[in-house]
Amino acid sequence: MIRQSWLWVLIVCFVSSVAVAQDGKDDDDMSFGEDEVEAVRAASPVQKFLAEGKTLYKAGKYDEASLLFFKVLEEKDLTAEPYWPEAQYELGKTLFKMELYQGALSYFSKVVEKGEKHAYFLPTLNGLVLLTDVMPEDPVVMEMLAKYSKFFPNDVPAKYRDRYAFLVGRHLYSQLDVDAALEMLKQVKPESPDYARARYIAGVTHVANYEADPAVAAFKDVLRNLTATKEKRGLEKEEKKLLDLANLAMARVFYSVGGKASANNYNTSLKYFNKIKRNTEYWPTALFESSWVYFQVDLFNKALGNLHSINSPFFSDKYFPEGPILASVIYFYNCKYKRSRNELDEFEFQYEPLITEIDAVTGQYGDNPEEMFNWMKKQMDDPETKAMGQIVGAALSDLQIRNKMKLILSIEEEISKLGSKPDAWKNSSLGSYLAQESTGAISFAKSDAGTIASERLNRVSRELDDLSLEKEKIMVELAKAQRGQIETDLLNEGAVKSNVTRAGDVKVSDEELYWTFDGEYWRDEVGYYTFNINSECKR
Repeated sequence: MIRQSWLWVLIVCFVSSVAVAQDGKDDDDMSFGEDEVEAVRAASPVQKFLAEGKTLYKAGKYDEASLLFFKVLEEKDLTAEPYWPEAQYELGKTLFKMELYQGALSYFSKVVEKGEKHAYFLPTLNGLVLLTDVMPEDPVVMEMLAKYSKFFPNDVPAKYRDRYAFLVGRHLYSQLDVDAALEMLKQVKPESPDYARARYIAGVTHVANYEADPAVAAFKDVLRNLTATKEKRGLEKEEKKLLDLANLAMARVFYSVGGKASANNYNTSLKYFNKIKRNTEYWPTALFESSWVYFQVDLFNKALGNLHSINSPFFSDKYFPEGPILASVIYFYNCKYKRSRNELDEFEFQYEPLITEIDAVTGQYGDNPEEMFNWMKKQMDDPETKAMGQIVGAALSDLQIRNKMKLILSIEEEISKLGSKPDAWKNSSLGSYLAQESTGAISFAKSDAGTIASERLNRVSRELDDLSLEKEKIMVELAKAQRGQIETDLLNEGAVKSNVTRAGDVKVSDEELYWTFDGEYWRDEVGYYTFNINSECKR
């Protein structure tokens, strides 16, 4: 039987960055470049509203200022029209200060829709960059940012260039515009807080292009940058996660080229897998995926030991359906046909029923994304089954869904802020408009999250189908092998002995203690198990 190769999927991890603006209270950071704009105005009574609104804005009276700016926009007299662009821009700024970010986005959108002919098109770019810190991965913000790419770098303020290049490069990658993404990502300077993440995404992009060497170079840049940061000041939580992801990425790349170049690549892969520390988010993944490497270099005892760790109660919320398939293949290679079949039975019992369950869910909610979101949210709190909880947990580890959940939470908080405003403001035309905008935004975000959830569940179903086919192929090979063994035993009257490995052959270092597993897992033993497998293949 031919060994199956592992298809590695690298997931870009969004890591929270240092905010561009410290706390949104520095008027210099929040100037949005208004001094760059000069507008020709016709005489109009609304000029007074605009001037008073700007005065109130500078005094920090944002509620009152917002109503005056909105009043300018409500004025439909032709003499008021020249003032509308500035009022849109000023209102967007003011709503940002009020932490009504969906409202700010709504008015910045009106500016961007007009394009370069809008007098405040370029200054609005600054506001969009600031919104990315409080509205992570909002697709509308990212799409609007990308519209400024032809103005990069000359017309992008110097203090935002690295941030802009990272955000737009990441967005272009998500849109599968690979070449443009790489071109933008390479503009991020090494001293930028976004440099490590930019290089990580560049590495993932090269992997997608089957370019191993530049991918390794990019991931090494990430490791060097984060190692230097760790020595200088220590790593923050998200930086530690990125470090683990970079080590995983290196391990996966070297595994993928291991058999083509040299067995040393497998050893290098193991080196990077082993850099993932115990009790971290990605350690179970490293344990499972390194099992494939041990399998490739015939260290079956280590591979089965890792799979044994994955089956411990400490990882009961993890989802590794390939585990029984890999274990079955290892037993098959060692002619342990009964145990190989037992592993396939375990896969059939534990995972195959999920295909029907998942298809029932997508069939029921697939055409209604918002209902799909509601189902997923319910499963987060109280999953219908343990296995379904594992699948939902795996789906929620997906970057896109995680960011959608954050976005939905931020919109819910904004709706709450709107509801806590004074009645005079809340019941004003502006308050009513913003409430309607927020309701629409959260409905859209939930629908978007539901669509992504449906896609993920459909993908899980397809993957389980593929694994089920692998199971059937192994069953066929098992039947052939067992039939051949029986025929050989009959021919030789059962006189051929097995090539059995003695228990004493297990190597134990000075720092290790040999202890036979008695059916009880201990946390400090997980990850150190070695399975003493005896080959039963005939000579």
